[in-house]
Amino acid sequence: MVENQLDNTQEIISVSEINKRAKSILEENFPFVWIQGEVSNFFSAASGHWYFSLKDESSEIRCAMFTNKNHHITFEPKDGDHLVLNGTLSIFEGRGQYQIIVEHIELAGEGALLKAFEELKKKLQLEGLFDDSIKRQLPAYPKNIAVVTSPDGAVIQDIINVLDRRSPFLDLTVVPTLVQGEKAAPLICDALNKVGKLKNIDVVILARGGGSIEDLWAFNNEEVARTIVNCPTPIISAVGHETDFTISDFVSDLRAPTPSIAAEIISQPYSELIETLKGYQNYISRSLISQIDLQRTQVTNLIKRIRHPGDKLREISQKLDYVETALIQNINQEISFKKNGLNLKDLSLQQNSPQNKVKEAKVYLQNSSKDLLKALKLEIERKSKVLAEIVATLQAVSPLSVLSRGYSIISTEPDGKILSSSNQVEIGQTISAILSKGSIKAEIKSKDENEK
Repeated sequence: MVENQLDNTQEIISVSEINKRAKSILEENFPFVWIQGEVSNFFSAASGHWYFSLKDESSEIRCAMFTNKNHHITFEPKDGDHLVLNGTLSIFEGRGQYQIIVEHIELAGEGALLKAFEELKKKLQLEGLFDDSIKRQLPAYPKNIAVVTSPDGAVIQDIINVLDRRSPFLDLTVVPTLVQGEKAAPLICDALNKVGKLKNIDVVILARGGGSIEDLWAFNNEEVARTIVNCPTPIISAVGHETDFTISDFVSDLRAPTPSIAAEIISQPYSELIETLKGYQNYISRSLISQIDLQRTQVTNLIKRIRHPGDKLREISQKLDYVETALIQNINQEISFKKNGLNLKDLSLQQNSPQNKVKEAKVYLQNSSKDLLKALKLEIERKSKVLAEIVATLQAVSPLSVLSRGYSIISTEPDGKILSSSNQVEIGQTISAILSKGSIKAEIKSKDENEK
């Protein structure tokens, strides 16, 4: 017969109560712990909560990380990942399951590296090494490209393939270096310093393929960062994949998501370059034609404004001929008129037969003819004198008259602006000089700006 071991004073508690008490004891004695292990049985619930086990060689423990804690984590754990996490020990009362309520996780081995990365990033940023103001401008059409990378592997081949396809006329210089391991950082610095001494390099691509943070760590080196900043040649950082970021990306003049994209950035397809050059050629041609038409119009207008003095003299001479002809016609008409009047008077006298009147009339006629001829002669002399004065005045102000005395008309090229002062031209400028006979062009070698 089984003996009843319970007595009336023994406390009997429920399953829920024991789980509740155990939970309280765990949470009070292990408020916050760090633990490391391998992930297994990872599950992401529809609510966003993560559930997984963390194990080592001999044991495992269940873990729960709720949405309000995991939403800022940049990666999602998977089975086989080695994690370092912190949290509080607790019990899921509904199942009496011992677990960790996770506050933070990071990949094992990366925690210290990520911390060092952030510290160096903050330090260099405070020094202004990330500022856009110190970044060098990449050339629009580089001719000589240097690539600092491992001479082996797919990275350099990808870059070569892109350049051969897009811009086969570019010159490529490969500066080999290690891109991974403890010796990589100083060798990268040496390679960048070597490139900086090459005078013909237009742009540098610092390249490496993707990898873990440990694989890319040489590009998070402070000495490498400062060497990039001090390099006189613009540098494109093309390290890792699109989601990878290194200190080199921040201090370089430009970051490319991948090495292939870096090659595309500094190369322009041959066909596009030809079209660009044709566009420039057409623009220059149109500009030259427009300038020539403008200059031709200006010259034509100038010629219209400045008539040749010989043309003016011929016009005046023609006017004088007209005046002379008109005077002669007037004189002849006047003489003819007088003769007709005398003839009429003579006829009248002959009809009346007064001899004295005839004689007087003849004397009057002779005197009148002399007076008329004298008056006409004086008028012709006066008109000729006025005409001579006009011709002399025109000759005095004629540009050809000035030119015949050794002077010249100086104008600028190509706008044809007449010069009156040495301040209107610059050394090396071309000018045009109109002489009495012909014209010449000259280049300004020196000038005296003192007014005289």
